[in-house]
Amino acid sequence: MGITVYEDENSSNFYPLTLIRPVSELRCGAVSVGERLARGQTMESKHQVRYPWDLIKNLKDDLEEDLKNLGSGIKGEVHSSAVLYAAENILIEEGAVIEACAVLDARSGPIYIGKKTIIRPQSYLRGPLYIGPECRIGGEVTHSIIHGYSNKAHYGFLGHAYVGEWVNLGAGTTNSNLKNTYGTVKVQLKDKVIDTGETFFGCLIGDYAKLGIGTLINTGTVIGFGANVTGGGVTPKYIPDFSWNGEEIYQLDRFLTAAERVMGRRGQQLTPERRELIKLLHQKAIQV
Repeated sequence: MGITVYEDENSSNFYPLTLIRPVSELRCGAVSVGERLARGQTMESKHQVRYPWDLIKNLKDDLEEDLKNLGSGIKGEVHSSAVLYAAENILIEEGAVIEACAVLDARSGPIYIGKKTIIRPQSYLRGPLYIGPECRIGGEVTHSIIHGYSNKAHYGFLGHAYVGEWVNLGAGTTNSNLKNTYGTVKVQLKDKVIDTGETFFGCLIGDYAKLGIGTLINTGTVIGFGANVTGGGVTPKYIPDFSWNGEEIYQLDRFLTAAERVMGRRGQQLTPERRELIKLLHQKAIQV
């Protein structure tokens, strides 16, 4: 049976990842949901995508299927001191750089490193793991999906997480992916709380979110689009779109200026269409 995707008309099941993209553009392994549907591959009937954590739960199977089509191998640059466990399960795209003493461990699942992404020295990456193009990654990362142009360049742990584009995680940012009780993780998607049924699930981080140094992300936390979180403590389980430290709304002009600076560092521009969409999202955030 092929992959089945469930979504309502406004894609609220996939908040906050679908505010600037349709569900079909979400990463599902190394390809998008839309590409996987178009491929018409054979999957088990359990492979159903109703919420974002399904994309994390199925990540190992998805990446294994993708590497059958994309192949594995090193197309980028790997430092001689870096260690690749189960290299046959790793795909490093062109322009990617794996720096000194980094460890990529694909024994528990495949690892995909996107074009022009840099893996910093002494990082520990454990599959299954998808990292998109032009990211900067350091510390420990496992069983996660990170869309392109996002940074986790310093020490700290990220696990069972789904991260959007243009996200920056400050030094020491760490998320919990397992409750002390070992119970299932509950997630708040705006006005509804859903039991994921998963023992391991970390967080959802919307596009353009920025987390300050020392941020400790609670198990099952949802961080909205464009949220600014100052570090130094444990986050609440839900942080709204454009939240400024949970106390006020990020001013639109300042947000746009910061977004332009960040995108310019990767040679990208904030298009007029994207700018207008962000304005609409900001207006909705103010009205809530």
